[in-house]
Amino acid sequence: GILNTTIPPDDPAISPATQRGFYGLPFPGVYVVGTSGGVTEKFFHRHYATRTSAGTIRDSAIGQILARHEVPTAELGDSQVRVSAFLADQGLKFESTSNLYVRFEVADGYHIYGNPLPDGYIASTAHIASTNGVRSGDPIYPPTTPRQFPELGVTLNVYEGTTDIAIPIALGSEILNWPIENKPTEIEIPIEVVYQACSETVCYVPRRETLGLQIPIEALEMAR
Repeated sequence: GILNTTIPPDDPAISPATQRGFYGLPFPGVYVVGTSGGVTEKFFHRHYATRTSAGTIRDSAIGQILARHEVPTAELGDSQVRVSAFLADQGLKFESTSNLYVRFEVADGYHIYGNPLPDGYIASTAHIASTNGVRSGDPIYPPTTPRQFPELGVTLNVYEGTTDIAIPIALGSEILNWPIENKPTEIEIPIEVVYQACSETVCYVPRRETLGLQIPIEALEMAR
């Protein structure tokens, strides 16, 4: 059931080259098998050239996001909240989707907010600004914890401790048009974050910051 039969092999409206290039090819994918032998997860894509990176699959399979010393990292913050961004892999490959993680580390006694929220409160968000050659997906936010604030008479969604937001990114087809003699070996990804740290009695000024993450670009295997 993994062969691509969504493109008819003899449709006159579709060019023969497209039919040859797509009909009957397997959808690329990975199955994750547990210790009992059953499939626990699967990662599949519609386009034959698209893959999920090894680091992203590993983090998902073990159920833990590992910030490793060998991957690109950027950091900022203060005594209430530290923010870091890091890639699941050591670099980006063409059409290989890797998770870029934005980690909020909230100090004890503080919290930050998450959606949904009433008007007047600042949700913690992260997104990648438009970058030539990079394709990004929608941020994936972890579940929040509802918390009652009797003094305010409301229940609000908060994050405490360590919170990781995952943003899928990949190098797009634009990089094929970059001059071969001047192809960059790394790319800077601007990550915009918004958050507001609060304690039981004080809310600090909302922060809007940008982290610049330098990520190596792995070499393309080009036909000679």
